[in-house]
Formats: sequence, structure tokens, C-alpha cells
Amino acid sequence: MLKIIHGENLVASRKKLTELIDEAKKKNQEVSSLEAEKLDRAKLEAALLSESLFGNEKLLIIESLYSLPKSKKKDEFIDLISSASIELILWEKKLLTKTNLKKFGNDFENYEFKVSSKLWTFLDQLSANKNNKKALLKIFRESIESDDAEFVFLMLARQIRLLIQIKENHPPKIAPFMMGKLNSQARTFSLEKLLELHQQLYQIDQKQKQSTGLLSLASELDLFLFNM
Repeated sequence: MLKIIHGENLVASRKKLTELIDEAKKKNQEVSSLEAEKLDRAKLEAALLSESLFGNEKLLIIESLYSLPKSKKKDEFIDLISSASIELILWEKKLLTKTNLKKFGNDFENYEFKVSSKLWTFLDQLSANKNNKKALLKIFRESIESDDAEFVFLMLARQIRLLIQIKENHPPKIAPFMMGKLNSQARTFSLEKLLELHQQLYQIDQKQKQSTGLLSLASELDLFLFNM
């Protein structure tokens, strides 16, 4: 059985991958993982055809197949995976299209992890304007309910880094419509304020990793936004 895990919500997709690996280990399956960029046809064929050393069922995980450039090699990999008889998991850091998925037929389990619209709205509403604070906190709390607090934190930190790049005249390579939004958003902050916010997020991250904070990550972020 083929399972495909994909989508930009990397925290949720990684949790799902870990859950499936744990399930496989409980069934005494031999688990192995390969990165697509390090594969060639011979290595993939060997991984797909080889039996477990101790005769156990095998689970093979292949990461970032669709990060490979369009090529004959990539098409060959897809054909080999589609016809494989062992248990397989494809993990992708981006959302696959229906056309991508169609190449694997209909006999697979599809786990899709999108970024919620509420989280995108929250990121778009980030502003140094204090009059916006009530609305910002409301949409943040709604985002926490639909997305993992850890993922909201990662996306918030990413947004602050993008705004810093713009203020420093090193614009990121993103779609033009997104750049327009970011330019407007950047005008509501000074570079000094953005660097200060970035440092505060770093401190929150360290407290969470070292378990030295008294607050949950969601509460830390709530306080961060309230004081922003």
C-alpha cells in the first residue's frame, strides 16, 4: 500500500509520518528512509525489491520526490514506485496537485496538510498598528485552533524574517502578489522593531526547547502579540 503525505504544514505532516513509522515498528516492520535527491534507478530498484534481512515486512519512506526537477529519471522513479509491492510512504514538503497524484492511480492513502486560511489571514494582518491588536489576537487564537501552535510559531517567525529582508532591501524571491502584500505590511514596521520582534521570538524558541518557560507556546505567542 502506498501512502502519500504532503502539504506546507510541515509540523502536522511530520507528526503523521512519525505516527505511521511508530505503527510500522509495532508490527515489527523494517523501516528505511531515502532522500530522492540522493537516489539513482539502481538504488531505488534495490530498495523496492530487497527483502528484509530477518524476513519481516518492510516499510520504505521516500522524501521529496517532487522536489526533483522534471526529468526522465523522475518519471522512472514514479513508475517504479507506482508498481512496487512493498509498503511505501512518500513525504513531500509541498502540496501535490491532482495531476501529480493521478500518476499513482487510485490505490493509495492520501494525507494532505494545508496551511489554513485563518493562518494566512493572521500573517497578513500582522501590524505595528495598536488599533489592530484586538482583531489580530482574535484571528491568532482562531489560527491556534486550526493549526498546531508550533507551526503557527514557525510561520510567524518566517513572516518576520521576510519583512526584515524587505526593510534591508534584500527582497525574497516570492510571487509578485505576495511581494505587494509584504511591501505594504513592511511599511507599518521600522527595521528596529522587526529586529526586536525577531529577537523576542528567538527567546521564546529557546525557552520552549530548554523547558525553562512557565507558559505554553500558545500563551507565549499570545503575550508576544499583545505586547507587539
